Amino acid sequence: MAYKITDRCKGCDDCAQICPVMAITGEMKEKHEIDPNRCIECGACSHVCEYEGILDENGKACKFIPKEQWKKPVVDTKLCDGCGICAEECPVYCLEIVPNEENPLHSISVLKDPEVCHGCGVCERHCPIGAIKMK
Repeated sequence: MAYKITDRCKGCDDCAQICPVMAITGEMKEKHEIDPNRCIECGACSHVCEYEGILDENGKACKFIPKEQWKKPVVDTKLCDGCGICAEECPVYCLEIVPNEENPLHSISVLKDPEVCHGCGVCERHCPIGAIKMK
């Protein structure tokens, strides 16, 4: 089930601006809508809603989180095999596969652009070996 915007929405447009898949539409100062067919349930919209007008995929009201408190992916470089699934699935493309300095025969995933990262956890959810944790 996709995220949903409630009547608490004030139409500030912050959620639409941060949505990596452009699933949110609406006019300024009017209630916005989330297209359930486009929503990837990343939660980026819920981080920025100061009015707490967004319900998560379980129907629970989301709390505003200041950007400096957003979780970021931390890669276990001993476990990561550089498969690239996390980088492919990241909605804002902030992960990159690079050579592993500790073991040049293998590659690993790294957070190349922390400022772009929304802290959505898509990378963690898609890692088949559990090498990424959001912290």
